Amino acid sequence: MTETASGPRRVVAGLDAQGQSAVLADAPVSVLDLGAMRIAQLWTGALSSRADNAAPLQAATQSFRFEQMAEPIYSMMVAEYAPGQGRDDPGMHFTNTADHFYVIEGEVVLVLETGEVCLRAGDVGVIRGVVHGWRNDTQKPACLVTFVLPATPVMESAA
Repeated sequence: MTETASGPRRVVAGLDAQGQSAVLADAPVSVLDLGAMRIAQLWTGALSSRADNAAPLQAATQSFRFEQMAEPIYSMMVAEYAPGQGRDDPGMHFTNTADHFYVIEGEVVLVLETGEVCLRAGDVGVIRGVVHGWRNDTQKPACLVTFVLPATPVMESAA
């Protein structure tokens, strides 16, 4: 059993010392090599409750609504960004959520208050409830899998 830093690139966005959204970490993820299996833990955190595996299927398969970002639910989504999306306006916003994403194809620019970072296929990221937006500067669509969890507001966490 060995551990190496040869996993996917992980970018973490949070608040910097001045209270602005910024990239806090940008590095490869350590991978635990078990021989026939390799595990790269992308992110982990404590939860105050568990998912309800007995909940009705209809409740878990509803269409996306922007309002759900303020509700005490989690969601897993696929987001596609068209070529040029966000070029004129990256849609800066924040929610009290922990957003986890994996870039499946293409590339997107994560825009933060203090700068931006380009993420490509195979990169993973975590946005910890801070102001951010998205842009696709390429001529090809970008596709991300996103997992969003309700979270304690970042300013409460920092206190």
